[in-house]
Amino acid sequence: MKGFPLAKAFPFIKSYVDGISASGLFEAKLGSKLGKEVHVHTPAYKKEDAEEIAAYCSHIVLNAPHQLEVFSHVATSKNEFALRLNPEVSVVNESVYNPCAPYSRFGLTKGMLSAVDSRFFEKISGFHVHALCGSSSKDCNNLISAVLENFSDYLPSVSWINLGGGQALLEDDFDFADFAENLDILHLKYHLKTYIEPCEYLVMDAGFLLTTVLDVVHNGKDIAILDTSISCHALDVLKNYYQLPVIYPQAGEKGYSYLLAGNSCLSGDVFGEYSFSAPLKPGDKIVFGDMGSYSFAQMNYFNGINYPDICFYSEKNGFQQIKSFDYMNYEALYD
Repeated sequence: MKGFPLAKAFPFIKSYVDGISASGLFEAKLGSKLGKEVHVHTPAYKKEDAEEIAAYCSHIVLNAPHQLEVFSHVATSKNEFALRLNPEVSVVNESVYNPCAPYSRFGLTKGMLSAVDSRFFEKISGFHVHALCGSSSKDCNNLISAVLENFSDYLPSVSWINLGGGQALLEDDFDFADFAENLDILHLKYHLKTYIEPCEYLVMDAGFLLTTVLDVVHNGKDIAILDTSISCHALDVLKNYYQLPVIYPQAGEKGYSYLLAGNSCLSGDVFGEYSFSAPLKPGDKIVFGDMGSYSFAQMNYFNGINYPDICFYSEKNGFQQIKSFDYMNYEALYD
């Protein structure tokens, strides 16, 4: 759900997936419209959300054993609980996207798990491991190897494992046969039902952003100013320093080069430098691709995390709430 929380697209996706993975209550409620399994995992749960999460979610992943207490009075027989593990294998170079980076808040390491009371394992039925981001089949296999090396003693106590997302399933060099061979170890030796969360790769090449050239200026280079903004409509590009593909007009090694820039006041609001076969002029249309995953999601409510209330404050009157947001604001965007 965090990569593409668009319920209107569920009819196109439904036959290809067994359920959804949510990052919290809002995503879980919206994802339940798919009518299949609803998994949820987050670093920590709010007590006030526990009853609704238990009502909407079939699989609830705990980031730490004591978080089970949040659900102690609301869980039913339909809820399955799991524990997130940290296999301490870093296959993601950028620390900001590496769940296994030093001092990570995500999950339990082998040493931390060994200190957990053995009776706790009677209360959970699965494990969750997420340590990938745009990762190759080799990295996927290294992750599974780390899980087997660090947690094999605990695998017989559960019935399923979720390997998270981040597998680069659409890359030409992704070796499905090699990946499947390692999955078979989990299936055949430990009899584990195995989940993955393809997320980005379900919609990677879907989604387009249609923009219009407003003006062309020159300051050392030709700059085309668009009626859009990278900070508003492609925030992941701004944070990750990569370029979106231009679908139209065809870009490449052509004769006319431009910086494509957004229309906001942010100096870094630049999509990148592109070359075209003909000069750009005001009114021309430019279409960016790869907008379906994350770029779309980060425009609003990323991870389904709610907006803060807006308040006025004065010493005389204290706090005055002038606007608040709830699930219906989130659903209105995506349903």
